[in-house]
Amino acid sequence: MKIIPSTVFFLFVFTTTSSFSQNSIIGTWKGKIAGQVRLIFHLDTTKQGKLFGTLDSPDQGVTGLQLSTVSFTGDSLAVEIDVAHARYHAGFTSDTTLSGTWIQGLAKIPFQVTRESTKSNIILPKRPQTPVPPFSYNSLDVEYDNTDKTVHFGATLTFPKTGGPFPVAVMITGSGLQDRDETIFYHKPFAVIADYLTKRGYAVLRVDDRTMGKSTGEVQHATSADFAQDVMAGIQFLKTRTEIDSNKIGLIGHSEGGIIAPIVYSQYPHLKFIISLAGSGISGAEILLLQQTEPLKQTDISKPVFTAFYNLTKSTLFYIHDHSGERDSLILKNLKLLYQEWKNAQPDSIVTLLNEKGINNALFNKQIAVELQDWFKFFIATDPSLYWQKVKCPVLALNGSKDLQVYPDQNTQAISLALKKAGNKKYSIQIIPDLNHLFQHCKTCTLSEYGELEETFAPEALDIMGKWLKENVH
Repeated sequence: MKIIPSTVFFLFVFTTTSSFSQNSIIGTWKGKIAGQVRLIFHLDTTKQGKLFGTLDSPDQGVTGLQLSTVSFTGDSLAVEIDVAHARYHAGFTSDTTLSGTWIQGLAKIPFQVTRESTKSNIILPKRPQTPVPPFSYNSLDVEYDNTDKTVHFGATLTFPKTGGPFPVAVMITGSGLQDRDETIFYHKPFAVIADYLTKRGYAVLRVDDRTMGKSTGEVQHATSADFAQDVMAGIQFLKTRTEIDSNKIGLIGHSEGGIIAPIVYSQYPHLKFIISLAGSGISGAEILLLQQTEPLKQTDISKPVFTAFYNLTKSTLFYIHDHSGERDSLILKNLKLLYQEWKNAQPDSIVTLLNEKGINNALFNKQIAVELQDWFKFFIATDPSLYWQKVKCPVLALNGSKDLQVYPDQNTQAISLALKKAGNKKYSIQIIPDLNHLFQHCKTCTLSEYGELEETFAPEALDIMGKWLKENVH
């Protein structure tokens, strides 16, 4: 689940007395989120004078991501990126500098970009594990539709050159829209896994998420439940292929994919196996609470400030969790009351340190609006353990001990308890030492380190998967 862990980010308030025309915003603007991940905006206008733009994130292997909305009023730029559930509001502090706030989830990160006078040359990092042709197995680009033809999928199906029909694994990506290889920071973990398994006698289907690669489909209102239906479409496609043993279809889900897998099982209990890679067993509300508060324990933040931030974060997330079925307008109304009660109960010094003093209704509405988007609300409200309690096929759940996005102890314990309730006696849960959320050997294990590491997927994790599949499937 590639959700960026947040800390207490103080809202950056800017003022300016200069006046700029729309032409002054056109061009390339570059900066680093929290000094770590590079983001590059390319802004231009249509012949009709309407602003549009794209976003590059070189450290994540993303180029040309279309901005959903771009507006420039007075001296202020407002950008929204729907697929990332993110937005950026900024204003000029000089002719070549924009300063403002990147907002993603509950994170509010001061973010400054500067105008680029020349095009940057990006040196591609080394990724020695990425498989390159010619392959010793069959690799086919395939396309198919879901039942009602509302989503078209592009995918790669790999399988051995001899033998068959083969047991098959359907790969399920983590949160955020991903291509079939789950490319991040130029790493292609799904291609690495598919290469490893196909060489050992398995077929693997890896699929572009909606709007990525050759896939289409609506994403603005899509949730994990909709993505589970996309996996079902992949299963139905595989059942038409003569190379595939339709009685041995299983799932390998990473992060959010580890939540989607048991949802699919609840609709298709004929699955032969599930492998969860850094999947969760606790609700999204609990995951986000951990992501947004645990890192603060490593800082010099005072206990009263931490406690105040923790309580606000917890009450907000769990109110959405407990009332997700209600109208958004009612949730928002009650969250405003909850926020005001929290604010009134805090000493003025804490309110000031958390930069909450100047938060008005309009700004509060924008901050909460992200959590009320369909995907986020479903994620916050969903308890994966309720689905794991129905799973009776063999399950392998792997987590890295240094995962700072899906904390291993809480999630593996929840999955284990749920599978016991299901009466499932064919499961194995392992926390692999020294691996991060992407199953890389890491040092700092932070998000920014993902791209610095040459390793894409730890060999011991691949080996565990291979041995487990041989014992339980092949």
